[in-house]
Amino acid sequence: MAKDYYQILVVPKTARQEQIKKVYRKLAMQFHPDRNPGKEQWANDKFKEINEAFGVLGDPQKRQQYDQFGTVGNIGDIFGSPFTRTTFEDLMKDFRGSGLGFDFLNNIFGDMSKGRGCSFRTFSRGSGGRRRVRFEAPGGINLEEIFGQPKPQPARRPEVRYEVAITGEQAAQGLEKDLVRRGKKLRVKIPAGVRNGSRVKLRNARQVTDGQPGDIIIVVRVK
Repeated sequence: MAKDYYQILVVPKTARQEQIKKVYRKLAMQFHPDRNPGKEQWANDKFKEINEAFGVLGDPQKRQQYDQFGTVGNIGDIFGSPFTRTTFEDLMKDFRGSGLGFDFLNNIFGDMSKGRGCSFRTFSRGSGGRRRVRFEAPGGINLEEIFGQPKPQPARRPEVRYEVAITGEQAAQGLEKDLVRRGKKLRVKIPAGVRNGSRVKLRNARQVTDGQPGDIIIVVRVK
């Protein structure tokens, strides 16, 4: 039988997203193992349960699918959506401010963290003796980069280069020359006082000559 995530989070089906976030953070604090001595396993299980529920109801798209079909297929995790991931990061701050530990999260999210070579750790002796959280990963990768959706990489803007040979007198005075590429003419302004090996960049000029992004680099050779 499909789980009733609204019942798990103790919110009505008409609850707003902000209310769901607020209740989730409250329950997470309530079921933190440090606050349930002697019942740590029970607290872990409850924490897993509310995280699964929030992973669905905390994401508007997954919630809509759940409301319509009673399931979302592959639930995924709370780190896979910017809506739920941000709330979890706020929850970590709640833990820190209350002096609660983070080690138990390795058990909750172990399958995800092991494959990424990272772990939740706590360390003390911070400012004023307060405990802080450190999310350790190779190269100092942060939480969002590890568990979040891959960030889109900016499109590579391939450049092309040309060499222009000028005399010492032209280099001292500066000049303008025409560059023809693919039948398109570009005016290149070489500033006065240019030195041998200097470069003049025509930003995104390939959009004009090639119909695609990219710079044209003019390398100046002074004879």
